[in-house]
Amino acid sequence: MQNHTLTVSTRDTSKKGTLNQLRNAGQIPANIHGKGNAKSISVSKNDFKKLQKAIGGGASLIELTDEKGENALTHVQSIQVNPISKQIDHIDFHEVARGESFVAHVPVQLLGVTNCEGVRNEGGVIDHKTLELEIRCRPSKLPENVPVDVTDLKVGEAIHVDDLPQIDGVEYLANGIQVVVSCQPPTVAAASSESTEAEAVEADSVPVINEQVEEASESGDSEG
Repeated sequence: MQNHTLTVSTRDTSKKGTLNQLRNAGQIPANIHGKGNAKSISVSKNDFKKLQKAIGGGASLIELTDEKGENALTHVQSIQVNPISKQIDHIDFHEVARGESFVAHVPVQLLGVTNCEGVRNEGGVIDHKTLELEIRCRPSKLPENVPVDVTDLKVGEAIHVDDLPQIDGVEYLANGIQVVVSCQPPTVAAASSESTEAEAVEADSVPVINEQVEEASESGDSEG
């Protein structure tokens, strides 16, 4: 898989207000976690956005290089987003060693959704329950995603972790019976249709009362 690069800067954690100053200057505070102590860094907000666009939502290794030319092979462990501004507040990178296994979270990519048998022929609905999977692998074996083909999935059927395709060098860490995706019957659509019909019948049976309520409502609005 393709590795990506990102330039970072070592940040001073001893000064108060540094985090807000960094954010105001277009930087994102971050840490590199590894076998030793965490290293405090910052990354350009614009550079990280470009990196996310290049990665495209898949799992990826990122080689970080600081101002001293020191490198660290990492993957993104977590991203903290401000609930109000929706901006990234902090990033945690996890350093990995070449040739050594590590744990990562990889997104699940559904294939064949539009041609799913349960959807096309039975009116079913795809229920994507597991959006990402925890795996263990060496850096050179990290997949961008776990592909799951739902073409043959029928209503009432599900694909579990044990049903997933084997990927060379990748170990799934989730419980084997965990549901990844299923095809549910169109009960919601049917219930909605029945509810609409019931409301229509009820409306037809009491037209005068509804009109009186509407007139009273309009009268009250005009007085206000």
